[in-house]
Amino acid sequence: MYVKDYMVTNVITVTSDTLVTDAQDLMKKHDVRRLPVVDNGRLTGLVTMPDIKEAAPSSATSLSIWELHYLLAKLKVGEIMTKASKLITVSPDTTIENAARLARQHKIGSLLVVESKDHLLGLLTDTDIFDILIDILGPYENTVRLHFYESFKGKPLGEITNVINKHRMVIHSMFVVTSPGSKRKDLIVRLGTTDAGPVIKDFRDKGYTVEQSA
Repeated sequence: MYVKDYMVTNVITVTSDTLVTDAQDLMKKHDVRRLPVVDNGRLTGLVTMPDIKEAAPSSATSLSIWELHYLLAKLKVGEIMTKASKLITVSPDTTIENAARLARQHKIGSLLVVESKDHLLGLLTDTDIFDILIDILGPYENTVRLHFYESFKGKPLGEITNVINKHRMVIHSMFVVTSPGSKRKDLIVRLGTTDAGPVIKDFRDKGYTVEQSA
């Protein structure tokens, strides 16, 4: 799975000369919290709703409301944006796993997707990553989730798939997770069935510790 397969390509952008008030209106109209700044086809920065709120003159100032609005109306995006050199970007060929790791590491809600010469191709948001996660993990209708505790370690994976194949069940997903707060490795398998009783019995007979959930 690569960023290019999941990124949003119809990205709303502004230029560095766009007035902050216009950028704010765009965010409200399109229900977004961030706008890439593109000048002459190149990504030059990013402006976010928190940037705009921070740039707004303080209500504690002695200026009148009219003066406050006047100052904000003259402010341009280029004066408050985060410059491109400070942004975390990815290429379209970055794997989803590495993109998610970068977003988590830098505590950011979106990643700008660029190619050579800072040409903006798209945007990958935390919502997109969550959608991918749901697609991988389920839950789906008419499926069950089997949780194998670390009892699966040291045993060939083929043994698990052979038991499942014996019962003619479809494997929707299979992955290893680290249990929170420990270093225990568990295996999660989602099967295309509504009755996993027989397969669970076979696994337990073979010494696996396994539980079922929806």
